[in-house]
Amino acid sequence: MRRTAILAGLLALSVAAPASAHHHGGLTVERIAQGLDNPRHVAVAPGGDVWVAEAGSGAPPSMSKSCFDSAEGPACTGKTGAITKIDRWGQRRVVTGLASFAPATGDSAIGPHGIFAGGGHVFFTNGGPTEPLRGGKTVLRDPTLVSEEPISRLYGTLRVIGRHGRTFKLADIWRAEFRHNWDAAEGNDHIDSNPVDVLADRGRFYVADAGGNTLLKIGPFGRVTPLAIFPNKTVPDPFGGPDDSMQAVPTGVVKGPDGALYMSQLTGFPFPIGGANVYRVDPRTGAVSIYATGFTNIMDLDFGRNGTLYVLEIDVDSLIGPSTDGGLFTVPWHRGAPIDGTPVALPAGTLTEPGGLAVGKRGELYISNHGRQAKVGEVLRISLG
Repeated sequence: MRRTAILAGLLALSVAAPASAHHHGGLTVERIAQGLDNPRHVAVAPGGDVWVAEAGSGAPPSMSKSCFDSAEGPACTGKTGAITKIDRWGQRRVVTGLASFAPATGDSAIGPHGIFAGGGHVFFTNGGPTEPLRGGKTVLRDPTLVSEEPISRLYGTLRVIGRHGRTFKLADIWRAEFRHNWDAAEGNDHIDSNPVDVLADRGRFYVADAGGNTLLKIGPFGRVTPLAIFPNKTVPDPFGGPDDSMQAVPTGVVKGPDGALYMSQLTGFPFPIGGANVYRVDPRTGAVSIYATGFTNIMDLDFGRNGTLYVLEIDVDSLIGPSTDGGLFTVPWHRGAPIDGTPVALPAGTLTEPGGLAVGKRGELYISNHGRQAKVGEVLRISLG
């Protein structure tokens, strides 16, 4: 117990940001944080501090009372999720001990994912529990997972960071999915929730639920309502079998220059190349249209000050392809018909399954890298020149 407490204290200390910059023509790539566990979305506060959600590394089976089958294989719950702050003094885990599950390797974890910094507050989503299974049957968060590992109560919640690393629940996304299951009419009748991004805007929150295939609006007292529900799409099976009913899988939400919401999608299996879109969603009516198209497995997005949209792909040849290279694209501000993005030429090997993207005050990009790996995750600062 004492050794664990000492280790947790050490992890909370500031670590000097490593100096690692590479210049390629007018482009600069600099590593500003390292040693992260499955880093996902990134946020830049108005003052310039960078925040990153770490999905954690779950727990070894010998140290967890809550193990189950997940989309990533057998996985166990642990208290390894974290929120890291990066500032001029270095990197520091401000919040530790958040809910996380992962296979025994610690890679491909599900845990803290979406993050937003603004108005003097930092908000984040603790993702999961997706759809855990035992014997082919869904295991519910309440009461089962929570009774096994109490930290599981954090799965599927929107939270705010308070003093001394404490966090407070603002909304329970999983419970809303359990009660309403809004995408059941689209053929997704299982209880599956995984809130992966949050946008705070004038006292309201918008949450992208990858498991529920919804863009949700959070009102007063944590009331959760669907702003948009994204239907399945029938696509050919890559292995020659019957056509697949592909889920949308929302991944990111940002506010655009016109005040509308823009949402990215990963897509579900079979993760077709070129099959992912960026959607425009009217925040008043929930009307959905395609803004940009032709992407593969989008993980995140953000607008620059000039209206350029930056789109981050976790895997350019799809999650079932042989490569793990990520991709970065730009989309000029436009109205009317959807257009394709333009790839940003980065040095080979720059992005490996990146997990999140945010645009800084001067137009620089902050990208979490190695987003599906424990211990080796990093945050890159990229200046496009």
